[in-house]
Amino acid sequence: MELRNVFKVGAFGLLLAAAGGCYEYPPPPAATMGDTYTQRKQDGADRLLDDITDLTLADAQRIAIRNNPTYIAAYHAVNAARMRYLQAWGAYSPTVSASFSLGDKQTWTRNTVNTTGTPNYTEGISTSTAINVNWLVFDGLAREFSVLIYRHNFDYQKMLEEDEARTMMRAVAYAYNTVLLAIENKRIAEEDRDFQKSSLRDTQLKYQAGAVPLSDVLNFEIQMNSAETNLISADYQYETAIYALAVLMGYPEGTFPKELKFPSDFKTNFSDLPSVDVYLDTALANRPDLKGYREQLEVAKYQMYQTWSAYSPTVNAYFNFGYSTSLNRRSGWQSEPPAKSGEPYNNPAKRTYSESPSIGYGLTADWTIFNGLIRENKIREYKANLAVAEFSVAAKWLEVVSEVRTAYANYVQSVKQTRIFEKTRDLSAKQRDLVDEGYKAGNTELTRLNEAQRDLVEAETNLASSYINIQNAKAQLDAAVAANSAAYYGDPENTAPGELKNTPVSADSPETQPVPAPADESFIPPANPAGTTMDSGLKAPASQSQIPPANRSTTVVVDEPAAPAKAPAIPADPTKAPEK
Repeated sequence: MELRNVFKVGAFGLLLAAAGGCYEYPPPPAATMGDTYTQRKQDGADRLLDDITDLTLADAQRIAIRNNPTYIAAYHAVNAARMRYLQAWGAYSPTVSASFSLGDKQTWTRNTVNTTGTPNYTEGISTSTAINVNWLVFDGLAREFSVLIYRHNFDYQKMLEEDEARTMMRAVAYAYNTVLLAIENKRIAEEDRDFQKSSLRDTQLKYQAGAVPLSDVLNFEIQMNSAETNLISADYQYETAIYALAVLMGYPEGTFPKELKFPSDFKTNFSDLPSVDVYLDTALANRPDLKGYREQLEVAKYQMYQTWSAYSPTVNAYFNFGYSTSLNRRSGWQSEPPAKSGEPYNNPAKRTYSESPSIGYGLTADWTIFNGLIRENKIREYKANLAVAEFSVAAKWLEVVSEVRTAYANYVQSVKQTRIFEKTRDLSAKQRDLVDEGYKAGNTELTRLNEAQRDLVEAETNLASSYINIQNAKAQLDAAVAANSAAYYGDPENTAPGELKNTPVSADSPETQPVPAPADESFIPPANPAGTTMDSGLKAPASQSQIPPANRSTTVVVDEPAAPAKAPAIPADPTKAPEK
């Protein structure tokens, strides 16, 4: 009966442990788990673009934030860190263990001579049931520091996830802009080919009439072939850019449908910026990688504090309860004669049984008095680790400042160059047309027409690259200041990564529209901070959209900058609004 109860308790404990250890998550795309492409299993990830005809950058980033395997892995790494943090709290709980043993021992006696009262067979059955409770009462605050260490490690892992989203959004923007550049280069190559083809047709007619030599005909054929070569290169650039973007978006097909279109409004989508100080302050308050270094600094502090616990005694309390039974059975007894005549024979008992409950409790203390200066040197070691963490924060701080200034300067110079390239393109087009008219009239040499057309193609190519450079500079600056958190790119329900619906929310929805910059460049916190991310009980940092990124309109002129505006004061805690 006792054994059956013990089994019941054990089974219940196993079921409870199984229920508590359940961790469910959407699996990766079925195709990625197989070893074939043509025969791969298809699921929702293969239908991400079914209802999309025009892929905007917002759509591409939205899909990536929900479907990119690397980012999803970072999300689950946060959950793993949270579980380690919760495990640290378990040190405050007593440890309860139960044990049970059952034994059966059988012995036989053979070839016994001149002995009475000896059993031929003996069997002993014994059981032992015990419950042990141990509780760490005091350990010099080592548990407290351990909890704080794991708490900051958890926060550090969250910062890594946010930084993964930051860098991934920049990579998506770069890949997306590379697609746009390839489309522009393809357009330029097609226009060049069409011009050379038209010139070749006209020149062939002139050659047949004897107005021009054969070399002119061959010249335009060569130029047309060169344009065809550039067109092939643009097609290759487009394909490779598509492949890179599809990987970042987690699209198992590896490429996009041919009918998918990309917008062309990026050519006018740029504006001037406020003072660089605004971006510097925001970056230093918002950058998740810098926050991560600060969390590592806190970890190093508490690890150093924890080393002092080795000087304290460790006190444990214990409670033990035991219950054992013993059953002995004997057979083959020989009756012993009575000591005196007339008394009955002695027949010893053939079966004995006993039960032995026990209870024990108390306190134990352990205190290390001296261990060869191990504790002292360990404290020095962790103080050195603390210094490493402090200087790592300083190095990251300087790196953030450098990245922001570089991104800001990149955007400013890209805008300036674009305005010059636009003028150069217009002048080159006008010049080419004038030279073409002169060549057709017989007043201009063929070499001059080749130069004019080459200058126009170069001007078109430079202008297209400058437009893309502006878009890349936007992405670079947004990433440098961590202008938007992962929630900005996610769907309105803010579901966990891996739970992306087939059709992303349209880029025209209010959630994806940039917030215009205020006229006075003041710090405006979001009206609705980001909600929960990893767990319903743990709040994510507030939205980092505290500054107008590069693609948000402002009124400060770049070419003739006014005196730098005083940067707004950003509180130490970026999740709180500044005092007015």
